Amino acid sequence: MRVILVGYGEMASSLMLGIIESGHELIGILKWDTSKTFLSPLRKLLLPDSFESLIKMHKIPEINTGSVNSNAFFKKAKSLNPDVIIVGAWGEILKEKVINMPRVACVNCHPSLLPKHRGSNPYASVLVQGETQTGVSFHLMSKQIDAGPILLQKAVSISDDDNAYDIRTKCTFKAKEMVGALLNKLENADCLPYAQDEEKATYYPRLSIDDAIINWNRSAEDIHNQIRGVTCWIKCYTIYNNDFLMIKSSKIVKLDNPIDKPGKILTKCKDSLIVSTKSKNKSIQIQGLKLYGVAGSIRAKLLLSNKMKIGDFLNSFY
Repeated sequence: MRVILVGYGEMASSLMLGIIESGHELIGILKWDTSKTFLSPLRKLLLPDSFESLIKMHKIPEINTGSVNSNAFFKKAKSLNPDVIIVGAWGEILKEKVINMPRVACVNCHPSLLPKHRGSNPYASVLVQGETQTGVSFHLMSKQIDAGPILLQKAVSISDDDNAYDIRTKCTFKAKEMVGALLNKLENADCLPYAQDEEKATYYPRLSIDDAIINWNRSAEDIHNQIRGVTCWIKCYTIYNNDFLMIKSSKIVKLDNPIDKPGKILTKCKDSLIVSTKSKNKSIQIQGLKLYGVAGSIRAKLLLSNKMKIGDFLNSFY
């Protein structure tokens, strides 16, 4: 099968390796340029990312046309006569003429068990929603986001210690394992697409600053899931008086004695706090604390050691 890959980051890198290892022909790659400045060509030459390095190592032709919906991409891709276009992480909704251009199919690789967790960052949303498993779905592309018929789907487990980066690594590795089998099925006409169940569909938009605010009037599990899901992309934070305290990671800590009021500082260390939550017998240890601004780590340690007291409360804005 003649394949064009459209994507960037770990997902596209994994798909690229999976396609090559499967023996199918990778005839071109359109890579998303996340910087998009006049220095981009120089950065690519002097400081290539891992995906760019893999492309050069395997001598795969790049399709340098920018937008996947541009006339330049359509003409170049059509001239390559692809059987399949595979999309693995992209920032645009593909136009119908691009979707219909390859001989066999235009396929998206989405890192969730569709129809659940459609949208731009399922690595975060599966954790925030407390899922115990996620997965990888290869589906036919359509005009609706992540809504086309499923071609191949496999589950990935989520452990209690996983953060969003861990989920991304698991899903991209699973996608690498799956893509060769998918192409074989398409080549042999041994792949029967099935429609997604719209009644079970969930969609989560891009993360915003509202997703990063800690509400201590929630359960310990909910707060921990929020931090491990969101903080890989944007730093979760809480408020102490007028200081914005950013959080790197968290743990759930069981309590021997029930606590009545959420948000109470129970214990403090150099760069972490144990804080009560809505869960009577469970608290949260928030770790790697930094204050917003210059020298945030040092200033946070000074705040914890000199100003903050056990028994004080953190604010939630709720």
